[in-house]
Amino acid sequence: MTVRSHVCNVLQVTAVCLVVLSGRNIFGQAPTLESVFPAGCQAGTTVDVTVTGSNLQGLATLKCNATGAICERVDASHFRLTIPAGTQPGLYDLWGMGDQGLSLPRTFAISNRAEQLEIEPKDNGSPTATVPLNVVINGRCEKANDSDHFRFDAKRGQRVVVECWAERIDSRLRAVLEIYDSAGRRLEANRGYFGIDPLIDFRVPSDGSYIVKVQDLISSGSAEHYYRLEIDTGPRVAFTVPNVIQRGKPVRLALYGWNLPVTGQFATAADDLANLAPHAYDCLDVDLPETLAQGSGHLPVRLDPAQAVLDAIAYHFPGSHTSAMLGVTDASVVLDCGNNHSAQSAQVVSVPCEVSGQLVAGDECDWFSIQAQRGEVLYLEAFGQRIHSPVDLQLSVARRANSSTQNSKNHAIPVDVEELVQFNDEVRNIGGHFPTNHLDPAGRWVCPADGQYLITVRNLIGGLHTDSRRTYRLSVRREEPDFQLVAVPHADHLAGLNVRRGGREILDLLAFRRRGFDGAIRVSARDLPLGVDCPDVWLGPGVERTNVVVSADLNSKIVSGELHLVGTSDETEAGAAPHSALPVHDTESGTALSRPHEVRGGTVVRSGTPNGWGRISSEIPLAIVGEAPFKITANGHEPVNHHLYGKLQVRHSPGGVLDIAVQLERREFGHQAPVKLIGFGLPDTIPNQTVVIPEGQERGHLSFYLPPTLSVGRYSLLIRAETTVPTADKKTAGVVAYSNPVTFDVQPATFVVEVDPFAVTRAKRGEVIQIEYSVKRINGFIGKLHTELAVPGRITDITGLRGRGATFVGQSDKGSLQITVNDDAPLGRQPFLRIFTVGVLEDEPIYHGGAFLSLEIVE
Repeated sequence: MTVRSHVCNVLQVTAVCLVVLSGRNIFGQAPTLESVFPAGCQAGTTVDVTVTGSNLQGLATLKCNATGAICERVDASHFRLTIPAGTQPGLYDLWGMGDQGLSLPRTFAISNRAEQLEIEPKDNGSPTATVPLNVVINGRCEKANDSDHFRFDAKRGQRVVVECWAERIDSRLRAVLEIYDSAGRRLEANRGYFGIDPLIDFRVPSDGSYIVKVQDLISSGSAEHYYRLEIDTGPRVAFTVPNVIQRGKPVRLALYGWNLPVTGQFATAADDLANLAPHAYDCLDVDLPETLAQGSGHLPVRLDPAQAVLDAIAYHFPGSHTSAMLGVTDASVVLDCGNNHSAQSAQVVSVPCEVSGQLVAGDECDWFSIQAQRGEVLYLEAFGQRIHSPVDLQLSVARRANSSTQNSKNHAIPVDVEELVQFNDEVRNIGGHFPTNHLDPAGRWVCPADGQYLITVRNLIGGLHTDSRRTYRLSVRREEPDFQLVAVPHADHLAGLNVRRGGREILDLLAFRRRGFDGAIRVSARDLPLGVDCPDVWLGPGVERTNVVVSADLNSKIVSGELHLVGTSDETEAGAAPHSALPVHDTESGTALSRPHEVRGGTVVRSGTPNGWGRISSEIPLAIVGEAPFKITANGHEPVNHHLYGKLQVRHSPGGVLDIAVQLERREFGHQAPVKLIGFGLPDTIPNQTVVIPEGQERGHLSFYLPPTLSVGRYSLLIRAETTVPTADKKTAGVVAYSNPVTFDVQPATFVVEVDPFAVTRAKRGEVIQIEYSVKRINGFIGKLHTELAVPGRITDITGLRGRGATFVGQSDKGSLQITVNDDAPLGRQPFLRIFTVGVLEDEPIYHGGAFLSLEIVE
């Protein structure tokens, strides 16, 4: 049975030995954290938090990636967290850990402000709680139509920034903020400023009391609708110019935000309030030394899946309660000059470079001029949504037109300019439940002739209002291949990396290929805990997804640890033998591809959302729990015996067959249920296959046809097995297990075998049939070709069938294979029966090829 490979590639979260009985796991389920409340605290303090979720009975502690954080268990759903003083304000990860393993992380915010919990109104009491300024309020909208109200006192001229954190801290709340005066008049409202999280820049019009209202946009509520409300007069940085800096170079930054301590800042005297722009930013210039202009590992800021490609730092302004993200690049950085809004005034830039710009006006379009030579390949990429800017960018490349090539399609381009190419949103999502698509344009452009060319950047959703927040980052680079990797859990079971002793667990590995990189990528584990194994895996040429496999020894003593993965790519390594000890580069020397690329962790925030919801996590923790009841081991390199050529070491080429032998290991020998096998994590071009190992057997095979279009290179895939195991109550339950990775080299083909499309597909016992076939020689091969009938692991000597081999010499390309169907031939379709051809070079059987033969035996 053939199943398209993408069906199996749907990302799902299933424990390696996930056993389900009537919707429950008989080996215990990992804890699931739906909420942690409060979702943050002040650095240097201790806070009691309440967790909600499922399978929390064995929850022992909470693990936080903030250095020095301490957790004390109060009971199964209450914990006491202590955060060290001096911890940088920002967003951190919090995992639940127990006897059944790790949960996925929840975001935990650490601030430098005083914090308090919302006060629920008593019966017949005031629904409005009075709070001071410069405080963080932790609240929840727990019921439908719930809304929270907070009163604060302020003086005329004060600038109060009211900000609600919800979506950025993994909350389901779609927050709406409103501010009312003491007479009940609504003064301000906002439903989305940083993404869908609202912020109000409130200039106090007069001394008095004001009320902040928080509610959900669609009036829903639950324990997962939590929030952090800041009512603040301290400094807050919204964005910086430039928004990207060159690595290791000192730079002067312009900070834009509120309540920044600048000389000549916006006046706050009562008489000057009427002259101020309602939502203008304060601006402050600061110098960033070269020691800080370096990319870092974990950033205490929210990173969405599409931001995995960003190298950045988190800049924290003293006194601010959050950090601003700054991109880091190896290319030179230039600032948008500000008056480049036409083709005539295009700003001249050199290649390669990165531009930090702003599109303040709604219809603003920035123009840049470059020199390029015929055949030169450039990669253009713009960052808007991925740097949290409220824009939807479009990129174009154009040149000045003559009368015969004037532009008539794009009305945003002058008629005297010819648009050559246009780049828009990245709509592909390689992560499924971990959505990687975004609104930022990128693309490859080949220069058609020597000359001057124009690059335009515009915002498609500018509207009528000006907004300084509309920043962008433009990258103009040559063909400098690179990649970034992210390891994420499966989609259907929200749990961390929990490995059972004697079993395996898998992660989905996503490759963000950049600037034309299409080669193979090797992913290796480093510094593994004792008793834990994680074999190297390869993403073949052009492959964007595969799986990492982590296993634990039966006698493993460890309880928890961390998985460190790195990726490298060296095209000279891609053709090495599958079992050779390929070096992993340990230095920062070499090309961008050969340098180790740290694999980032990713997590699914919530399940069941229409478009997926994920984010980057700070690390990839793992836990060792329980014991696996079932295990499979796969081998794609077993030699086969040929009656003419002896033992053949397998060689894989496009147009051949990959055979994988699967060995079963059952913990309960008295239960010998059938086992279903299917390929998992296959490249999209390889058709999937299934097979069932019958009851009582401990070994089977699964075979895959490698299509002629498959690129040469190294690949990895897995086998997924499904069977049943006995339970403690003498029943059975379904179990799913994954194999070790099978890594194989695909080498250049010298011939392609094809079965006649009109060949016999049904034969009776005792019948003799002829199968016509052809062999197309390629890549200059003219040697001898010998063809036999084969199944996985066996050539010619096949149960119930006898084939008479055929040999080609010279330029022959067509033949016939005679097959005798014995009287005892097994009835039904013959799994993975194929024509197997050996190419002989100087009397050595060097090359292999084949094609599946569909044949059903009937009475």
